Amino acid sequence: IVSNSPDHTTLKVAIDACALDGALSGAGPFTLFAPTDAAFNLLPAGTVTALLADIPQLTDILLHHVVGDSVLSTMLSNNLVVPTLTGNVIVTISGAGVFIVSGNVTIAQVTGADIFVDNGVVHVIDAVLLPAPPNSIYDIVSNSPDHTTLKVAIDACALDGALSGAGPLTLFAPTDAAFNLLPAGTVTALLAD
Repeated sequence: IVSNSPDHTTLKVAIDACALDGALSGAGPFTLFAPTDAAFNLLPAGTVTALLADIPQLTDILLHHVVGDSVLSTMLSNNLVVPTLTGNVIVTISGAGVFIVSGNVTIAQVTGADIFVDNGVVHVIDAVLLPAPPNSIYDIVSNSPDHTTLKVAIDACALDGALSGAGPLTLFAPTDAAFNLLPAGTVTALLAD
């Protein structure tokens, strides 16, 4: 379907570059959310070229458009979580149509549904689904302006890997102000121990 579509030439180039053509021609069943050329053109200038030079990242993005099962439009419901091969997308349905939401990063409207193929189904979408950026406990601490001391402590103890792992974990995260309430010299002493 992708190879023969005049509206999916960029998707075909990307699939071929990642050597996913064989997998997507396999037995399946698969569901492919297929962004059009116009969808790829909505990405910032140079993005497609950069992705074609970064095959691992492009592969992750393409696999985020593939479900390892047939998901027909009749099976969709509002707020349905659909597991792709690299994460989840959420279906939202409104009077304006059916939308696929990827981690609040991308919202794509389904513009063509239920194109049946021998190994599954294709739904045409008007945006490229970008996986949500990693959001681990360590990412939250690292990006917080109020947790610089905690980040230094985590790094000093080499806990960054554990706090970036699958979890689930809960972190009670003291702020810099909390560390400042400790007696003078305590943080320095702890970082040395």
